[in-house]
Order: sequence, then C-alpha cells, then structure tokens
Amino acid sequence: MKTPMTELFGCKHPIMLAGMNWITTPRLVAAVCNAGGLGIFATARCTPEEARKNIREIRSLTDKPFGINQILMFGPVAKETIQMAIEE
Repeated sequence: MKTPMTELFGCKHPIMLAGMNWITTPRLVAAVCNAGGLGIFATARCTPEEARKNIREIRSLTDKPFGINQILMFGPVAKETIQMAIEE
C-alpha cells in the first residue's frame, strides 16, 4: 500500500508503533518494522548510553527503518540523547 506515510518513512504499511516509555522494547520495535510498519522507540527514560544500546539492538533485529521518540522537556539529558541518536 502506498501512502504519504509509507513513502516518507520507507515502510510497507501505514502503521506506526507509538513510542511509549516503559512499554516499547527493542524487540517490539523490530517486530513492527519487520511486519512492515514503522516502529518507534521511546528514549526519554534512557540515559544516552542506554538509548545507544537499545538502538543498536533494534538494528541487530531489523534492517528496516525505525524512529525514536524523545520528549524534549523531560530529563536533563534529552539534548545528549538526541545528539547520540543522530550519530547512530
């Protein structure tokens, strides 16, 4: 199915996993991606190094596109986490 979402994000189906803290895991994100949707991993609860570890785990489980969700107003390390995600 071709939609603006699938074209923009490179996924097969216009389905997006919400990036929910304490619920989304690397395995869940990868499963959604491998099924054709867009998985989103929530990083607000993570330190930058924990987020890096989780992003690398997602990459080891899927070669499909995925995203992160970082709430900017929470956590003193939001800026560092976003910079790390850009680097990854």
